[in-house]
Formats: sequence, C-alpha cells, structure tokens
Amino acid sequence: MTITNNHFDDIMKNRRSIRKYKEVEITDHTIKAIFELALRAPSANNLQPWTFRVIKSKAAKDQFSHLFKWNRSQYETSSAMIIVLVDTRFASRAPQIYDKAVSQGSMSIEVRDRQLENFKKQNPNPLDVLKTAYLDAGLVAMNIMLTARSFGYDTCPIGGFDRLNAPLAFGLENHEAVMAISIGVADDFGNNSVRLDFDQVGQIH
Repeated sequence: MTITNNHFDDIMKNRRSIRKYKEVEITDHTIKAIFELALRAPSANNLQPWTFRVIKSKAAKDQFSHLFKWNRSQYETSSAMIIVLVDTRFASRAPQIYDKAVSQGSMSIEVRDRQLENFKKQNPNPLDVLKTAYLDAGLVAMNIMLTARSFGYDTCPIGGFDRLNAPLAFGLENHEAVMAISIGVADDFGNNSVRLDFDQVGQIH
C-alpha cells in the first residue's frame, strides 16, 4: 500500500471540500485500504454502529442517481460516492466485534460474556442510541476524508441528498443515512474557508 502524502500539516490544513473531480478511477483495493485506516476511528463501547455503501460503477451511479437531486456535480464527476449510515439498534454488532476481540487475544472470554450480558440488561433511550451512533459516524467520516487525502484523493462531505430514502434504496432495515462523501481527484480548487481562532470559540480554565 503506497501512501502518497505523509505530511500531517498539509493533510489537515489543505483539505478542501471539492465539488468537481477529474475522470480518474479509484480501485476497489484502494478504497478498502482507505477504510482499513479510517475504521480506526473511536466508537462508544467499540460498538461500531456505522454502515457504508460505496457507489462506484456506472451501473451503480445510474441506479442510485435519484438519491442525489442536489449536488449533482459531486455525484456525476466523483470517482465514488460513499454513503455513511448508522444502525439504529443498540449494540447490534457487539457479539461479532467481541468474538473477534477474543479470537485475536485482546479480550478474554469472561470479559466478553460479562459485557454482552450487560448490554442485554440495558434498555437505553432510542434517541440516546441514535445520538451516539451519529457521533461515531461523524468521527469515522472525518477519518475517511483525512485518510483519502493521505492517499492523494480529495473529498466533500454532503448532507444534501435523499437521506430519508437512502436506507430503503440499499435494502437496509433499522438504518438512517447520515451523510455522503464524494471522493476523487480535484478538478477545482475548493474554498479556502476561514476558521475562527481558538480564543474566539474556546476557553482554557
């Protein structure tokens, strides 16, 4: 795996929201390599409620085009469009995650069983579950965009698409769509957005 940009300051400071891309193909291998790193994002209780669908082929772009009545330039020119969704069920993947942790030796069977039993006893407010899932989705989405830049690709986070019907379009039950992320090689410069200084938005106590 070749990372084309290891300059942290450049990755952070020069990321732009790009709305037009060059006609460049990103291989499935590269997309999976980006996700391999991006999925290291933190997640509450390591429950990883995120789900992704990558619209990449021409057939897929045609099939899911109806979800993008807006932001057409990003959709039509990007090498791929990543849809970030969350599972609205609490701890739905906990057995799978913790079984993997046990198999890799990073968790004991006793800890796994105790934790899974604790989850079964909990009855969290569905709104709290959703809020936590959205927080996790935001963390992993930012990781995706920064990791993509380290591979030499540009991105744009998108909220303006048919999020209500996106889960149905992908045949996903118990899911909500959070955002889309276009990815490709920039064919414009993006906006050099101004950020307020820390002293204007924060305090150290």
